[in-house]
Amino acid sequence: MPQRWLRNTRNSEDRYNKYIRNNEMNLIKEFLNWFASPKADACCALAPDVTPVETEEIKESCGDLFESMCRDAGVKQEWLDARNAISIFEDWYTGTCDAAEIKASINDFINANPTFRAKLKGKF
Repeated sequence: MPQRWLRNTRNSEDRYNKYIRNNEMNLIKEFLNWFASPKADACCALAPDVTPVETEEIKESCGDLFESMCRDAGVKQEWLDARNAISIFEDWYTGTCDAAEIKASINDFINANPTFRAKLKGKF
């Protein structure tokens, strides 16, 4: 009797282990198949008529370039806004909107507007 019980236990354990092994292998195979052969789902399919979109470059105004140069030099935005420095610079500046030319004209702007001299002198 004890041998028969042992044999039945062993067979049931073997069947259980075989069942688990097969299911694990099936899960592993299914998981690997996700990466090996992707299915064409609605979320993954590309539209057949893809046309490139042309974007226009937004050109910065001279005041925006002046503002970004001041911010890069360490001048706070609040200071620029409180003294209306950007609009005053836009009214004063007559050159082209090029960063190099604006940087070259900042010393002339400081000399023409002494209220900005203390904050902007030596930063450019």
